[in-house]
Amino acid sequence: MAVNRRINRTKPIEPLSPETIYQLLKEGNFNAITTLLHENGNQLTTDPNFDRAVDITIGELFRQVEIADSTTIKELEQDLDILFICHTEKKFRLKDEQAISLIHLLHPRAQQSIIYKAAQDYPNDPVCKEIIEKQKKAVEQHRQEMLKPYTPPVVLQRQPFDIRGLKYETELRSKEGNYWVKVFLRSNELLDTVATHIRKLRSAGTVNITEKTNGNNNLTIYARKPFHIHETHDEVKLTLENYFSRNASDPIFKDEVISGISEVAYFQVIDYMLKLGAGLETFRQLSEKMDEERYRDYFVAYLDTLSNVHTATGETFHGNGKSDILFRNKQKEVLLVAECKLWTGKEAVSKAIDQLFTRYISWRDGKAALMIFNTKNKNFTKIMETAVETIKAHPLFVSFQGQRKETSYSFTFRNANDQDKYIKLELVMFNFL
Repeated sequence: MAVNRRINRTKPIEPLSPETIYQLLKEGNFNAITTLLHENGNQLTTDPNFDRAVDITIGELFRQVEIADSTTIKELEQDLDILFICHTEKKFRLKDEQAISLIHLLHPRAQQSIIYKAAQDYPNDPVCKEIIEKQKKAVEQHRQEMLKPYTPPVVLQRQPFDIRGLKYETELRSKEGNYWVKVFLRSNELLDTVATHIRKLRSAGTVNITEKTNGNNNLTIYARKPFHIHETHDEVKLTLENYFSRNASDPIFKDEVISGISEVAYFQVIDYMLKLGAGLETFRQLSEKMDEERYRDYFVAYLDTLSNVHTATGETFHGNGKSDILFRNKQKEVLLVAECKLWTGKEAVSKAIDQLFTRYISWRDGKAALMIFNTKNKNFTKIMETAVETIKAHPLFVSFQGQRKETSYSFTFRNANDQDKYIKLELVMFNFL
């Protein structure tokens, strides 16, 4: 589960009161209620009428989730996610029985590390106990993996860095059961920049700059639990390969305020994403361990380095939900909205388009991307054809500009709330088989 902070801002939010709660509940607008709790929960009084209104709302939300069909469950699940954030971030603390019920509902789709923190408060509940035990087993498994004997390659003499084309070198080292990755660069000038980049990796824990008396400083990187050091090593090598393979054609925005994003720059960013994905496709052992969240984090880390005045963030509030990737300037003006999905069939593509255009794209947004990762199915060419035809069949589809790159396709869509407002959509696909 990537906790979705989907907050509805399509109309002003009314002041929080029991009357407001009941009116929104009558409308079935759980999103607005959970949003109010998230934004105002710490300012609430102990008014028993308010408590009763919230109790009734939470009970009804849980009931609706239990009886929801496949077409309505997604929206309700995101309402549960916001409620979970309210509780875990102490914006609005649920009662014990409510928190336990919420954990039960989230448990089947939850990310283990996130749900574990909440489950720790209720060790006597059977489901929470199962979550706690599962986390302990995962930690122990990681500990056992780290205890396995490993003999690093013997380095009799380090290769000099004047070898033509060699820009970096990595080694896997160990001592007394501890493992770490060493990174050596041609120059100390890039150590800070590369270290900052590596710290964004999901599998990287502590990243230190090791100073040497001869001036040839290097990086020392430890794995973050529960990742194995070999996985960290692979991710570091991929990061260095991507970083040092950048060239003059890669998009670097000028240090100035930009109110929008040009079509040229938009496709430069898309092409850079294609380049990053192609690099990841070659690291099969690493990519096969990744889920939607980790694919998203992989791209965000690199996109965030493209400009000094722009930022790329993952799982960020925007529109009526929390988009996977948001690229924007210092004024928080959005330049690109992207959604990441694993390929599970054309139905999932339709739902992803619905999600992107009805929840994450606001009226001012003009450019978007749908990134699809195939990890299980053969016949990738057929999969791409199916995805393209599915997108063409969407009610908001306007036109198809064609296949721009080998796995990239361009479309024009209408804004869901304004038929005269058009949005560019790029379908970007990756194959990990």
